Amino acid sequence: TTMSSESITLSTTAQSTAASSQQGTSNMICGVSHPENSQNAFLSLQDGRRDGFDYVVTELPVPIGIVAASAAADGGVSKGSTTSVRTDVTRMDSRWWSTSVVGIVGDPPHWTTAASTKSTTISSDATGSQLMKALTSSKGVSSKKKQEADKIFWGMLEWASHMCIPAVILPTIPLGDGDATTEVKISSSDEEDMFDDAPNDKPQDQAKLPQKKKSLLSINSASAKEYARLISQLSTSSICSTSRVQLWIRVPLTLHHLQAYQLLLARCDHSPSVGCMLSITSPLDATELPAITRALHTFMGGGHVKGISWDVSAFLKNKRGYPTLSKSHQYLFQLVYGRLGRTLRTLVEGGLPGELNHEDGGSPTRRYHLQYLAHLRSRAPLPSLLDSEEAVLETPYLDNLQSPLQPLGDHLEYQTYETFEKDPVKYKRYGEAVELALEDGMKEGKFPFVKRVKSNVSYLRHIAAGEDGELGLEGLLLESANKRDGAIVEVDLYEATIFVVGAGRGPLVRESTAAVSRVASSLLAENKALIAKVVAIEKNPSAVLYLQSLKSTHRSWNGGEEYAEQLDLHYPHNCGNDIEVLNRRGGITSPLPGLSNVTVIGCDMREATSHPLLKFMIQNEEFRADIVVSELLGSFGDNELSPECLDGVQRCGILKENCVSIPQNYTAFIAPVSSSRLYSEARCQSSFPAHPEEGPAAPASGMQRALETPYVVRSHAASQTHPEIACWTFSHPHPSKSDTTTRMDIEDNTSNKTNASAEAAMKINNDRHAHISFRCDPMLGASAGCGYGALNTEIPSVDVKVKEGCEGTNVTIHGFLGSFHSVLYESPSVKSKVGKMKQKSSDGKRLSVISIAPNSFSVGMFSWFPLYFPLKQPLCAPEGSTVNCSVWRRSDDARVWYEWCAEVIDNNGNIWSTSSIHNPGGRSYHVRL
Repeated sequence: TTMSSESITLSTTAQSTAASSQQGTSNMICGVSHPENSQNAFLSLQDGRRDGFDYVVTELPVPIGIVAASAAADGGVSKGSTTSVRTDVTRMDSRWWSTSVVGIVGDPPHWTTAASTKSTTISSDATGSQLMKALTSSKGVSSKKKQEADKIFWGMLEWASHMCIPAVILPTIPLGDGDATTEVKISSSDEEDMFDDAPNDKPQDQAKLPQKKKSLLSINSASAKEYARLISQLSTSSICSTSRVQLWIRVPLTLHHLQAYQLLLARCDHSPSVGCMLSITSPLDATELPAITRALHTFMGGGHVKGISWDVSAFLKNKRGYPTLSKSHQYLFQLVYGRLGRTLRTLVEGGLPGELNHEDGGSPTRRYHLQYLAHLRSRAPLPSLLDSEEAVLETPYLDNLQSPLQPLGDHLEYQTYETFEKDPVKYKRYGEAVELALEDGMKEGKFPFVKRVKSNVSYLRHIAAGEDGELGLEGLLLESANKRDGAIVEVDLYEATIFVVGAGRGPLVRESTAAVSRVASSLLAENKALIAKVVAIEKNPSAVLYLQSLKSTHRSWNGGEEYAEQLDLHYPHNCGNDIEVLNRRGGITSPLPGLSNVTVIGCDMREATSHPLLKFMIQNEEFRADIVVSELLGSFGDNELSPECLDGVQRCGILKENCVSIPQNYTAFIAPVSSSRLYSEARCQSSFPAHPEEGPAAPASGMQRALETPYVVRSHAASQTHPEIACWTFSHPHPSKSDTTTRMDIEDNTSNKTNASAEAAMKINNDRHAHISFRCDPMLGASAGCGYGALNTEIPSVDVKVKEGCEGTNVTIHGFLGSFHSVLYESPSVKSKVGKMKQKSSDGKRLSVISIAPNSFSVGMFSWFPLYFPLKQPLCAPEGSTVNCSVWRRSDDARVWYEWCAEVIDNNGNIWSTSSIHNPGGRSYHVRL
């Protein structure tokens, strides 16, 4: 009864205090370590929840039998402090241990002296150093001590597994003798606000700066190898594989420790159970910032970063005594949290200075450190990066590998269509592209003249304003100051034929009809008007049903017939029967200027000749497409068979010789990526069924298939290490020998004419290959971030200089990220080169582009994530080396697939390492035709 009541008290009280204290910190998961309660998680959690923290850190206990045996060996008395009985195990339910407690491996209490246990100035980086030295050092440690240390270590981890503790913080990797740092407290005497953005930047007295004992550190020492062996054994034990305990290795923010951890991770085969807790224990010299930024960029991708620890000794003080951080640390906060803030855990630890050690005579508090970190978290641009609607929508997809679509074999679900249609950028750019194509078509006289029709000014004004505001044409009114509403005017009516192939649920149809209305209204001042036939082709029967429903309910899809009747804006009745005859020619009962008539056709776009209506259009050139619109692009541009589909449409002969394709072209880009998370996720795919449709009994994919399959992924814990480079470009439609069809040719059409456009697509080979060299980037691609999103232009530059004892920054390449850049439409007057990735023309109006390549990223667009090409074995790229990548797009009569490989070339031109060719012959992955 006592245990239950105490647990209930902790649950209700802690939650209520947390709710009141965590204002502004709800989007940052933050924990605290209380050295004064390091072995009592109950009291620590009570105090932590009172201050607004989400979890606490507790020391893992030493097995009782080992303490007793040690005491017996010493004559019945332990040399150091004795181990007290833990009461927190009976005062908290398992839910608290599994959600709100993180373990930490410390030094056994009976190994420490009384003086050291009372000290609160020991750096958190030194926690557990004695135990780890006994486990990994080959000098100065007796075999008896080593055996005791081994039992203590494994006993601690077994207890963490028993208590269902989700993660354990492990000691820093030993880098050899003399790897010790003496910390000296730093304070500021300047007058500052609690949340002042400019802490004291005056030079500190050299005596107050951290003094480091000079020693030659080795990231490849025998102790580091022993540590890696221990972690590798632990990560494959039942503690990690069955109980799912995560191992968070403490990594101080120095170049040596960052590289030592990367080496350890490679020795542990990039185990997903091994992560790191970045540890910041002292102020950072501003001169070190560029080099640290450069190293952190690749580390955030290749390091399995789980959390970041802020020791109280790293904080400065303002005039009121509240904690604050230096400008350098504020910059690092923005950098790290901007990249990993949605998944990163934060920890505040370390002993408190005397003036902050107690609040109002109560328990020690680190509330002000939390409040300051929450203040930094709330500063721009972090809220827009981490808390926006787009960021929330992306969160479930972060580093979640998805097999690419089989666009010709699978049908999208209703919900998938709905999600993609919410993209605020893609369809706007498509609409702009259709509008530009229509404007240029009118200027060039491509669209056939229907006839001169009569209408009244009130209708023209109404259509210029848009149907119920739906078409967005406000302000584009007919400039006729001397005409009264109701007056009859004459306009020359032209007709464009637009094919939307792969129409889905109709977003491109809506954008096309809206573009027709916008162009029509802009032409009214010239006494011209435009109508359109829109043919929506879709193979998904369920989507066709949705399109037919739209057709039956949307006036803008029906040439405005119902719209005209309701508003009594029909053409004047005295125009005679000849109008009706010409109206039938356009396929619209009453061709109201600015409106379109949509025809829904359910068939495969490549088999247009099998559909009666499409076959009729093919045989009569005047009914062929002036503009063909599609959204068949994949993450790599062509990986969802856009070339094969659009070539199939052209081969059917349904396009006019001067037809415009939207998109006009798309270029595939590729770049190396360092990401232990993506690599681990790809390896995990090996246990999934190779053919999920066969059910649970289906055989597993296996490691070869898993690592020879490209995946669509919203890269997050990843680092693009070099600027992306173009692989190849596809353009549509393929030009015919004579593509200068005139209006006279259209009006004098004969069905027996040779279809030059169809002939141009008859013998097209869409196989491609590219051999690309990625030269050393001084900043290791830091401005590209995780490989998804716009470039960060605020990354500081750095001159690469190898420091004493440091062999430069080696980069681990775990694969490649594929992206694309597409020109939806470019006016003939605008000149641009492939690969330059221009977002706008010189006048900013005659070019419409979408892109997920970082150099030209369409901000706000989320319909595509990069395509990850994994490597079966990660490649180490030393400082200054070149990474070569070869990629092939291959096909046969039934399939399309990619093959890829990579190699690293050192400064002398020698091959440092190489990979095998992945997916030869499409043995592991292909897209069905």
